[in-house]
Amino acid sequence: MKILHLFSSKVFAGLERHVEELSFEQSKSHEITVIGPERFKNKFRANYTSVNTNQWRYSPILWLELRDAMVRINPEIVHTHGQKMTNFIKADLHFSTIHGTKKNVAAFKKTQFIFGASNKSLEQIPPEKSMVLENWVDESRFNNYKQKDPEYFLYIGRFEPVKNPERLIRAWKSEYGKLLMVGSGQLEKDLIVLIKQLGLDNIIELHSETDDVGSLLSKAHALIISSDREGSPKVLYESLYCKVPVLSTDCGNIAEILPNQSIAETNDQSFQHLLKKWAGKINELSLLQKKCFNEVGSKNLLSIQTKKVNEKYQEFLSMASR
Repeated sequence: MKILHLFSSKVFAGLERHVEELSFEQSKSHEITVIGPERFKNKFRANYTSVNTNQWRYSPILWLELRDAMVRINPEIVHTHGQKMTNFIKADLHFSTIHGTKKNVAAFKKTQFIFGASNKSLEQIPPEKSMVLENWVDESRFNNYKQKDPEYFLYIGRFEPVKNPERLIRAWKSEYGKLLMVGSGQLEKDLIVLIKQLGLDNIIELHSETDDVGSLLSKAHALIISSDREGSPKVLYESLYCKVPVLSTDCGNIAEILPNQSIAETNDQSFQHLLKKWAGKINELSLLQKKCFNEVGSKNLLSIQTKKVNEKYQEFLSMASR
């Protein structure tokens, strides 16, 4: 199959890693092209065409650049990721992915088929033209993974309001031990100020984002997710794959993956209670989530999930050729 993926983004985070890994796995047996911003070209292992997709959505220049690129590539399948590109692109066989939860899904409904990160992502989409595609682990990124003595609790994610890293900082107590927060985003300066105000300078460290998630997880007591909204967070699966337990707010598909005892309601008080309950009982938390470790290790692998996507493409190609 000749497949084209398109995305628009200013940061390389969950959605972007999703597209990178899916396109790379597909490139092993299909002709793949990815269109996205120049700044991310060196992040992708599949064939990549640089277009400034971050331009104004009504830009005639963007429209012309994308039209010319699509004529040149002439794909059989077009797969858009996120609302902007899905709304912008028109194609005969157009697939789309909702990576989080959206109030307005009109653009996605115009595509032939929609993949959703969770059941919540697809609440407004007819079931006959959609399917949940849980995130995955690219096993090749963890070939040399080895657990070490835990040194810290870990947050990996963008420093953006939707991820609510401030909730985590406000809930953190010095007796819990060291907290390492890895990411970047508009809230970074505010987080630094908040940490100083709370006198947690020696307890909480902010680090820049890195592609080497395995090295971070190898020394973590647990991963912590404090988000207000999520889709199917990639780092959740990577953490469970590495047998590092997870504490999280009830967002995205978290409740479909983790035991209820390790999930807080999406408010500060419930989240504080969750951390207080488990911060000193990580061995018990690991035992509670042992089934999660096993399920992710056997089901949520890149090769398995990519096969589901390819089969859906092929189904539509077969119908189109009749």
